[in-house]
Amino acid sequence: MTGSAMRRALLIALLFAGCEGPDFAPSSIVRAPRVIAAVATPAESTPGQDVRLSTIVASPAPVEHAVEWEIDLGVPALAAAAGQTLEGAPRVVQFEAVDGVARLPGEETRAAMDALSAAIDDAPLGTPEGVVRYVYETVGLTLLTRFTLRVNGEIAMEGFKRIALSPAPSRLTNPPPPRFRVGEAWLSARSGDPTVCAPEGDVPRVAPGETVTLSPEPDEDWLETFPALDLEGQVITGREDAYYSWFSTAGDFGFETTRPPGRDTEWTAPMEPGEVPFWLVVRDGHLGTSACLGMIRVE
Repeated sequence: MTGSAMRRALLIALLFAGCEGPDFAPSSIVRAPRVIAAVATPAESTPGQDVRLSTIVASPAPVEHAVEWEIDLGVPALAAAAGQTLEGAPRVVQFEAVDGVARLPGEETRAAMDALSAAIDDAPLGTPEGVVRYVYETVGLTLLTRFTLRVNGEIAMEGFKRIALSPAPSRLTNPPPPRFRVGEAWLSARSGDPTVCAPEGDVPRVAPGETVTLSPEPDEDWLETFPALDLEGQVITGREDAYYSWFSTAGDFGFETTRPPGRDTEWTAPMEPGEVPFWLVVRDGHLGTSACLGMIRVE
């Protein structure tokens, strides 16, 4: 594969299919309702498979909110995921979260890929159609789903979540539900609700103004490898990287986002006593995300 057009296409494909750092949250202290994580299950799907989309909405206090989703599954949007331009009309699919979870029906992605297959047919590799087919068959197509967070009927935030369509028999997965330590007390979302980090023993207690160390579960055997393309269009093996993003409604973090080997961060408790909501978002730097809410008692 040669030529400037091919290189440009592969650069764009690498941008979509390669690694990324933490997406959301310009600040670790939550002052107003906002989405701090979006999760697609499965993280990578085959056309025809339902994709469940959910968000973690952090807020200083409980609020009425709704999350609306949309995705463009038209041929031009699918071709753009491979860095190519093909003619066609947008095909925007809209869906709303019910009980916190939205569903992108598998029949929608199957119909989209059928339309794309008809457009690219058996075009040779040196054509835009051929490049789209090559990218899809080797690394898959990474698409953007867009979400809108509404609080009390008003738009509070807009963002996106990447999902992948791939014909590969093996599927990438999300990180396991988080588990982390506050000082010596552990919280975990690995039994029960995977979005709630419950104490494994006593509720974590921190004195007002005290600084404690926060440590995520160090076992990272959930990290996976995935196919990627280099700048020459050759298939290489990429590897996920762990990122840990920390959020709270009060206090102060030493580092808002950590990654190996420096997974830990410090948190200084506020001077006011009470229960403080705490969130940990785990990302694999590629497509996967998990997140949970826990509580720390300041007394």
